[in-house]
Amino acid sequence: MLYTIATAEGYFNMPTNSGERPSFEIVPIRRVDVYGSVLAQLNALISESGMKPGDRLPSERELVERLRVSRVLVREALRALEGMGKIEIRSNAGSFLIHPNGNAMVTQLKAVLPVDITFLKHLVDVRAAVEDKVIALVAARTVADISEINDLLQREEAELDKRVEVGSLDLRFEAALAKVSGNPLLQELQRSVHRLWVEAWSECGITPGDRRRLHAEHRAVYEALTRGDGEIARQLMAEHVDRTVEMAVPSTREESREDT
Repeated sequence: MLYTIATAEGYFNMPTNSGERPSFEIVPIRRVDVYGSVLAQLNALISESGMKPGDRLPSERELVERLRVSRVLVREALRALEGMGKIEIRSNAGSFLIHPNGNAMVTQLKAVLPVDITFLKHLVDVRAAVEDKVIALVAARTVADISEINDLLQREEAELDKRVEVGSLDLRFEAALAKVSGNPLLQELQRSVHRLWVEAWSECGITPGDRRRLHAEHRAVYEALTRGDGEIARQLMAEHVDRTVEMAVPSTREESREDT
């Protein structure tokens, strides 16, 4: 069965109940060492500066000057932190701390196995289970307000042409769903899995792609939820997350562009 969605980039056919487990399209993270350094320094700023929930992070311009990197890299790192549930980015207001603490679970899980492709394959299974339960709970909450998620998707779409990287470690959509799931324990578990997801892919120097298709898949999940079709939403989320991790890299990639 094919589920077709329309986007600004065209039409995507998404199989449901296909019986086949698709693979992530994988691309290298350009300047991965710099990206990892920026993410680590922002984490250090949060954990070592005595910031408290509700505190505002330095502006993008201040962070660019302090870290001596491009604004694009700062924005990507901030979005990753938001997907981990550590900060909230508010339009025209800045980035605010919501969850400053470290994560012992992430440290423990990274000690189980070397962080490599095999680790990522196991992590896919973990994340798929968490995101499936999140979707199931959101779908079951008939009074859940998911209008803010549509606002996020509109921001995602506006950002598509401003990104340097082809792939995406942006987990804000899934984190936003967990906020309305009604289960704070599941939300905390997802926060740990998301942090591990970003760190593991970054350490391997690769990222899932392409970001336009990932955004289209987010939109399809959201539209299924708004129609009250929870089963389709779960199937679409499974196909979005529950994929194999293969090292075949596409031969053609989007050219890098500077964003000022």
